[in-house]
Amino acid sequence: MTAASALITVVEPAFWSVFGLLFFGFGLVLAEATRRQRLDDVTRNRLEPFLGRLRRGDVDGYGWLLKVLATIDGRTPRARRRSRVALAAITADERLLDGLIWHCRHRQISVAVFAERLGRPGAAGLTPVLASLHPDGHVRQAAVTAMGRRPLRPAHLPFLLERANDWVPEVRAAAHEVLRSQLGQHPGLLAPARMAFERVARRRHAPTLRDLIYG
Repeated sequence: MTAASALITVVEPAFWSVFGLLFFGFGLVLAEATRRQRLDDVTRNRLEPFLGRLRRGDVDGYGWLLKVLATIDGRTPRARRRSRVALAAITADERLLDGLIWHCRHRQISVAVFAERLGRPGAAGLTPVLASLHPDGHVRQAAVTAMGRRPLRPAHLPFLLERANDWVPEVRAAAHEVLRSQLGQHPGLLAPARMAFERVARRRHAPTLRDLIYG
C-alpha cells in the first residue's frame, strides 16, 4: 500500500464520520425548529377566535379569553414558550388589549387564577402580566416585581406602563424601578416603550413616566 492510499484509507472514514455527525445534528435542529413552529401555530390557532374580534363591551368574550390563557400558561419550558406567543399576540391587537385592561380596571372580569399562581415557585409567562391587572394593589405590586426578575420583552411594556400610572403609590414606584432598571440594561426596549406610552400619555401620572422613558 502506498503512502497516498494509506492516507485516503484513514481520511475517508473520518470524513464520512464528521459528515454524518453534521448531517444528523442538522436533522435534529430542523426537527426541533419544526416542533417549535408547530407548537406556536397551535397556540395562535387557540387565540384566533379572539384576535381582531374582541373589544370593549364583550365581557363574556374576555372571560373566555382569560380561561384559554389560563390553560396556555404554565411553568414548563413548553408552557413558557406558549405564553410568550400568546402574550405577543394579544398585545399586538390594540383593541383587544385596550378592552382587557379596561374591563379588569372596572372589575368586570377576573384574573384571580393568575394572582393565585403568582406566589408559586417559577411563576412566569402570563402569570405576572395578567396578575398585574388584579384589583388588589398588593397583588399588582407583587406582579410588577415578578416581571422585573426576568429580562423584559416588548409585550410586557403595556402592562408595566399601566402600573407605572397606578393610583397606588407603592405600585407606581415598583413599576418605575423595574422600568428604570430594564430600560437601562436593554436600550432596545426604549422604542417599544415609547410606543406603549401613547396609551397612557394623558393619565394623571404620565409626566413622571414621560421623563423616565424620554430622559
